[in-house]
Amino acid sequence: MRKIKEQIISLGLDPKRELIILLAINAGLIVLSIFSLLLLKNVLYLAACLGLAMVFSFYYVTRYSKKISVKNRENLQDFVVLFGYFRIYIHNGFSVYSALKEITNFANPDLKKSIEQLINEIDEDKSIQPFIKFGKQFNEIIVEEMMISIYQLIDDGETSDYLMQFELIFDKFQDLLYQKQLKAKDSKLGAVASSALIGSSFLMIVLTIGIIGIIGDFINGL
Repeated sequence: MRKIKEQIISLGLDPKRELIILLAINAGLIVLSIFSLLLLKNVLYLAACLGLAMVFSFYYVTRYSKKISVKNRENLQDFVVLFGYFRIYIHNGFSVYSALKEITNFANPDLKKSIEQLINEIDEDKSIQPFIKFGKQFNEIIVEEMMISIYQLIDDGETSDYLMQFELIFDKFQDLLYQKQLKAKDSKLGAVASSALIGSSFLMIVLTIGIIGIIGDFINGL
């Protein structure tokens, strides 16, 4: 539960509100299942409603991690664009510090907040630690490597071998991200196909339960 709560907070959502929505919908489905049992006198309808509640709960809770994955992927894409601008600023004689300040003008709210935090930490700590800390939030080793190479640019600037190192890592990261985007599209198509299959299966189960109930009522009528 703690992990789910952290995911909800990281998405800017209210954990209490999300819990109330989940409990309210589940309560509605449970009440519906009880009425189905009392009115239709068939335990199969009760099982179908309870099964629907379980499926809904699973989907509702797991969607947070999916949203975070999408958010991280979008941040990585924006990161590539931003540090493409950063490279241009460095080539035009800007210092690392000035270039970081300039790219905040093009950043999305999340990245802007992270870069501004990096800048503030650089003001207080001139070591490599703020750069490593910034890189770790993306959960990509190659981003950490790139931030280390950026730190190494501070003293040597655009004429150093470190600039070439940064550009090599940056180009490698662009290629890696492109491959990830292709895999994500394939996974999304697979998920859509799986969802359609699950939906069809559930519909078949409900229809089967309905047919069995009708046959049972017909037999009892005889």
